[in-house]
Amino acid sequence: MKKLYTLLATVALSYAVNAQNLIPNGGFENWTAGAPDSWTVTVPANGGSVTLETAAGNVHGGTSSAKFTAPAGTGNVRAGVADFAVVAGHQYTLTYWYKDETDNARGRHWGAWRTSSAGITDTSLQPDYYGNTTGWQQVSVTATAPAGATILRFDFRVYQDTGNSGAIYYDDVTLVDNTLGLQENAISGLKVYPNPVSGNNFYISSDASAVKSVAVYDVLGKQVINTRVENEAAINVSNLNAGVYIVKITEEGKTATRKLVIK
Repeated sequence: MKKLYTLLATVALSYAVNAQNLIPNGGFENWTAGAPDSWTVTVPANGGSVTLETAAGNVHGGTSSAKFTAPAGTGNVRAGVADFAVVAGHQYTLTYWYKDETDNARGRHWGAWRTSSAGITDTSLQPDYYGNTTGWQQVSVTATAPAGATILRFDFRVYQDTGNSGAIYYDDVTLVDNTLGLQENAISGLKVYPNPVSGNNFYISSDASAVKSVAVYDVLGKQVINTRVENEAAINVSNLNAGVYIVKITEEGKTATRKLVIK
């Protein structure tokens, strides 16, 4: 029974890890000096803005949203997150809410799959402009990262429409990796040791001996460690409580997940 419980807990943890939102500050709840944290805002010379919105009717969830005001002419106002790692062949779902009750602005999301150094021709996350709404409208798009993709570049873009400058609101943005399950053979020769951990450190090695991105999650799916390490470098867990964790390891575009027990 104990082994069965451990297996079920591991599966549940794996689901929680893969369901993590890859978009930081997707609810636009955190702002610094008038800009949304973790988002980079680009405004053309002819104006436009991305500003904090707190009016109840213009917020979908939480206490704030992002108000995109279109420029007075050509070009677009953009807000994008930093490039983040993806895995080719994995299926991702983008979901967000927008409110566009004006004819004076039009907008869309824009996702670009990339290798480490160049773009990839794939338009699965590059839609046409969407229409006006009555209240809040949800958008949900599922796409598979194409061959060679290791990075996704994502932003929202708002343009002028009908010769005037209107505003569109965005809120509750999520992007999750739908590819679930423990990928036991994704990284050749992968070892996580010692396991269980009784000291302050554990180590990860593989046949490729390459640099690894390592994320550790607790039983609630909260990320408690996020680091990059050389092969067999120590990963310190002295600040973690005893219990079961999931370690997600990415090396050279391949990802594997392991259960880790800390005593």
